Amino acid sequence: MVFNPLPGWGWAWDIVAFIISFIVIMLLVQINARIEKSGALSTTVTRKVIHTFAAPLWVLTWMLFSGGIFSRWLAIIVPLIFVLQFVMIGTGKSQNEDFVRSMSRSGDPRELLGGTLYYAFLMVVIGILWFYVPPDGNLAAATPLALIVFGCLAGGDGFADVIGRKYGGDKKFGIGGAEKTLAGVIGMFIGSFLFSFVLVFLFSIEVATFSIVGLLIPILIVSIVSTIVEAITPKGLDNLTITIVAIIVILILPYLGLWPYPMFSLF
Repeated sequence: MVFNPLPGWGWAWDIVAFIISFIVIMLLVQINARIEKSGALSTTVTRKVIHTFAAPLWVLTWMLFSGGIFSRWLAIIVPLIFVLQFVMIGTGKSQNEDFVRSMSRSGDPRELLGGTLYYAFLMVVIGILWFYVPPDGNLAAATPLALIVFGCLAGGDGFADVIGRKYGGDKKFGIGGAEKTLAGVIGMFIGSFLFSFVLVFLFSIEVATFSIVGLLIPILIVSIVSTIVEAITPKGLDNLTITIVAIIVILILPYLGLWPYPMFSLF
């Protein structure tokens, strides 16, 4: 949704949208940190809550931006701030107990330099290349690529861990130290498909070309391939492999006649 309540002042509204976007993500982190500190939920759960909802919530805030030339660049400042914070905290140059509490399994700040950092960095890259509208805000040239990729990265991987831990039992498999379960694999597929579908549906309210029916097969294909890749990915590399493979699959879809959208929105 290209939203601009200040006609002719899109850049000014984009600054407001950036502030709202940053507050939304910070609230997610801070609330989960408080919950973990209270003992109501473990770090394992709060970490996955953030993993599951950070990227989708950030993407939804894209609808606040005007779609102008500065929209994309102001939007990506949000995950870029987190990238810098994770590096500073992980290298010991800064301290933030809330970040460590809510996003590390062990309580070691250096853990933020692993999958957590990859996640935020990938948000920056995807935002640069696939912010859903081009710099002129032309909705006819919008692309849903980022919505599906984030659906798999966030929703899929998040569901895989939570469902796997709860229903996976003792029968585990995996390579490179990874511990996967059949329940987790099923959770990965369900989360990928569900989050991708919901994100596309919400954006389709404004972007008429985002056909839910037309995108069912692409979403299904990307979800299946991402699920397979997640199941055979070594420990700690899921965020990278899921994202890269999801993008590659979507890049192939036009050759199968299944992707009638622009491939990039930067140009």
